[in-house]
Amino acid sequence: MTAATCEVRLEQRRIYSEKPSPVTKAKKLRVVQLGSYPTVNRGARSNLLTIHERLQARGHESVVIDLTRYHRVKQAGVHYPRSTVELARLLMEIPADVVHLHIGSALTLGKVALAAIANRLPEAKKVCTLHLGGHFSPKKGLNAWRWGLTSLVLRQFDTMIAVNAETASFFERVGIAANRTHLITPFPRLRVSESVTLSDEIETFCRQHTPLIASVGEFEPGSDLTKQFDILSRVRERYPSAGLLAIGTGTLHFKYMYARTLHQDCNHIELTGPLSQAATTELIQRANVLLHSGDNGEDLFAVEEARKASTPLVSTNQGYVEASSLQVLRSLQIPRPQYEDASAALTDGVDDVIRLYKQLAAKPDEPAPLQAAYEWPSIGWGL
Repeated sequence: MTAATCEVRLEQRRIYSEKPSPVTKAKKLRVVQLGSYPTVNRGARSNLLTIHERLQARGHESVVIDLTRYHRVKQAGVHYPRSTVELARLLMEIPADVVHLHIGSALTLGKVALAAIANRLPEAKKVCTLHLGGHFSPKKGLNAWRWGLTSLVLRQFDTMIAVNAETASFFERVGIAANRTHLITPFPRLRVSESVTLSDEIETFCRQHTPLIASVGEFEPGSDLTKQFDILSRVRERYPSAGLLAIGTGTLHFKYMYARTLHQDCNHIELTGPLSQAATTELIQRANVLLHSGDNGEDLFAVEEARKASTPLVSTNQGYVEASSLQVLRSLQIPRPQYEDASAALTDGVDDVIRLYKQLAAKPDEPAPLQAAYEWPSIGWGL
C-alpha cells in the first residue's frame, strides 16, 4: 500500500514537471542599466533610453542608474546615486536578472573600476556595450594589453556588445571569446522586403557597412558624385564602418568608376549601376542617410521615397564638403520616426538587445571565463 502510494506521488510529480511552460512564458525580465540618462535623445544615451522605454512598454521591470553628475531628470525608475557607496548599495538592493553597463566617450580607469564592481554582483547576468564609434585611439583606452586590467575586467562580462566591426575586433584583440561577443548596431534599419532580390555584391556591401549612406542620381555633367566620395571620407573619421552606395548610371559612369578606384576609401564605395524601382526603394529604406542634389528626376524620385521611409536627407548641391559631412553626422544622431508602411516597420538593435536579455536570463550560471582566456588554470588569477 505504501509502495503504491509512493508510485502515485512520483507520477504526479513527473506530470507537473513536464508542464512549467505557462509559468516560464509569463516570467518578466528585471533589467538594471547603468549609464547616462539623456536630457537630449542622442548617441549612447538614446540607446539606453530606448531600451528602458521598450522594456516598460512590454511589461518588464526596467531601472536606470544614472551616472552623470549634473543632469538630473526626475523620472520613474531612474536613480541618481550621489557617491560610489550609494551606487554599490543600489546595485546590491535592486533585484535584477540582467545588469547592462553602457560605456561611451572613453574607456577610462573609473569606468573599468565600475565594470569590475558590476561583475561582482551575484545572480544577475552582466552585459556591457561600448558606444565608442570610430574614436579608436590610446586616449580612449583602446590600446588595452591582452593581459592588462582592462582586458581582465571586460572578459568577466557574460556578454559584450559591439556597435561596429572595429569594436568587435577590439574585443577579439583583448581575448574576449567569440561566443560572448555580439555585434548589434544602434542605427535603425528596415526589415528586408522578401519580394525584392538584390545581387550578392550589394547584399554583402550592405551587411559590411554601418551606417549605410546612399545616393541616387544620373551620372551626367553637373553631378557631384566625387564630392560624395569626399563626404564619405569625413564621415568615416567618426564611423569607420560607414559605406557609400551610389545608385545610377550615365555618360560619366566610367569616369566615376575610375575616380572610385583612385579614392582612398574605394573599398567602401559601391557603384551599383542601374537598378529596378523596387530595388532602389528597398536600398533607400535600408540607408541611414540619403545624399541628394535635386538636379534630376531620379533624384526627386529618391527624395520622395526617402520621405516615405523617414530616411534622413542631406543636400550636396550647396556648401562645402565639411558642411555636408557635418549634416550627415548630425542626421545619424537623430532617431528616425516610425515608418509609414506597417508591412516594412522600422526596427533597430533594441529588439536584438532585449532578445539577448531573455536568452541570458534563461541560461544557467556559468563560471567566469577568466581561466579559459588565460589558459593558465594553475595560477588561479581572479578579480
